[in-house]
Amino acid sequence: MENINISIFFNNLRGLSVYKYLVKKKEYNIDIYLSKKNLNKSLLLKLKDYKLVDKLDNKFIKNIKKKKYFLHIAAGWPLKFPSELIKSSTKGTINLHAGKLPEYRGGSPLNWQIIEGKKKIFISIIKMTKDYDKGSIYSQKFFKLKSSENIKDLHKKVNNAYPLMTQSVIKDIIKNIKPIKQSKKNARYMKQRSDADGQINWETMSANNVFNLVRALDKPYQGAFYINKKKKIRIFKCRKVKFNQNLKSGEVLYRNRKKVIKCKTDAVEILKEKKTNYK
Repeated sequence: MENINISIFFNNLRGLSVYKYLVKKKEYNIDIYLSKKNLNKSLLLKLKDYKLVDKLDNKFIKNIKKKKYFLHIAAGWPLKFPSELIKSSTKGTINLHAGKLPEYRGGSPLNWQIIEGKKKIFISIIKMTKDYDKGSIYSQKFFKLKSSENIKDLHKKVNNAYPLMTQSVIKDIIKNIKPIKQSKKNARYMKQRSDADGQINWETMSANNVFNLVRALDKPYQGAFYINKKKKIRIFKCRKVKFNQNLKSGEVLYRNRKKVIKCKTDAVEILKEKKTNYK
């Protein structure tokens, strides 16, 4: 049997992990397309053969069609796929969406799941359609996330799981096994988060809310933050503490040389933070 021609589109380590796994199988001819937008530049040192992409315009799609791919894989891709590109391979395009569907359609699904305090974190592989994250589901998997784990730990779990999941989905597609249509129940779209969304509001957020936000925005993200005396102070590690003293939300005290900040309910003890200039 001839090798199967596959393209993989990505800009981060998730796509790299999938590529490295699939290429070892020696069943596929794989072409790599890297998005210049939000590119993890360390990828350029780890790959020898790839194409950098600015935009998915008609010229690009025309060249893609000439390749006659069996399947396209989007594994962390920041640009919207035009319908013509989605359908330009024999079996269309699959999308590695790191969230439970349909509850976590849209952007930043891993961050949102931590922020909302989920103890089971879901990832999915779906058939891509012109409508964001509405495609039928080929595969869905969950991980248990401990309170001691953060977004960096979760990325490691996800990047380790997606290669095998992707291989399994490709095998199902070869066998013409159909994906399962998404339910409309509990469907919602989550906002693509920006750095501004990481600001802590001590008056409205409980200690648990702050704790989860900090976990969700630890490195490789910029960190949750608050403003004090024209300084943006980023918190990278904290812990929840019970708090009965009569302080206003946002007020600070020191206990055993540790900074403690009052939240709407209870407080957080700051274990690691960094001051930067506020812009």
